[in-house]
Amino acid sequence: MRYPVTYTRLLARELRLDERGQGVLLHGTALTPADLGQLDQRISAADQMQVIRNALQLADRPGFGLEVGSRLSLAAHGPLGQLLSSSPSLGEAWAALERYHALRVPLVQLTRRLEREHLVLCLTLQHPLDEAGLFLIEAMAVTVQRGIELITGRRLKEARLQFAYPAPAHAGLYARYLHGSCRFGATQTALKIPRALLEEPNPFRDPSVWAQAVQHCEALEQSLQSGARTGWGERITHLLQQQPGELWPLASVAAHFHLSPRTLMRYLKAEGVNYQHLLDAELFRQAKLHLLSPRHTVESVALALGYQDATAFRRAFRRWCGEAPSVWLARQARA
Repeated sequence: MRYPVTYTRLLARELRLDERGQGVLLHGTALTPADLGQLDQRISAADQMQVIRNALQLADRPGFGLEVGSRLSLAAHGPLGQLLSSSPSLGEAWAALERYHALRVPLVQLTRRLEREHLVLCLTLQHPLDEAGLFLIEAMAVTVQRGIELITGRRLKEARLQFAYPAPAHAGLYARYLHGSCRFGATQTALKIPRALLEEPNPFRDPSVWAQAVQHCEALEQSLQSGARTGWGERITHLLQQQPGELWPLASVAAHFHLSPRTLMRYLKAEGVNYQHLLDAELFRQAKLHLLSPRHTVESVALALGYQDATAFRRAFRRWCGEAPSVWLARQARA
């Protein structure tokens, strides 16, 4: 399996790197700064781990994995974020994530087991536990917690987290990002929560979006394995979902498929769609997910979607649904 370049691009953004800094981030890999702007670029696990090591040196602060995990939005995880946000319940969400998590994070295996009163989510690192491996485990632990808290709507204080390594020098930072009790030196890294939470309904559940997300993951998995193709509109939507945080122009999308913009426009016209409508639909979907998170403001959503300022985002949002983000959010709160 290979990693989407999305996470490398997000690290570059998190570290606020210019082109020279991106070169440092990518040192020792087969990537160049230009590759960060390529849609659906995928990199080897070895290159991803080298990027993480470089990022840790550039950040030069303890607990960087915890910090990054706390800032990753659901949209950053592509179809997996869509699965989680629209799931009927916590139990169905994690069953699906166990099935498809390797589409985004193949170096951390996610499995679950049921005990009499608890659900145990196990995180198994498929890599030696060096500084990059520790980064992955820390970021993944925070990501898992945030996914559960999205559905429960509260801090997961009853969680019990255990880590299969001695307490690191920055162990004191864990309580800042992880809301349950933490124990080090365990035989397995895992998060244990009350089993009753499995049946808790997701307040953001959407059966049609859930079905589409499962279908998307199935198609993506088959595509990665066999190179199977679908319609151009669907392929472009899948591509945009895999690469959040950028306002991708038609020329970039066409270049990804080794087509001219004119040719791609002709293919889409034959299917009765156009690129701007596909892009707007995906940006609107991502915007709604972000706005429903208490961690986001309109300004932070604008930045997460790739807009230069909140004014441009507000203008686009009004074009998508006929009302301002604040009005839409207030209406959702009353529903």
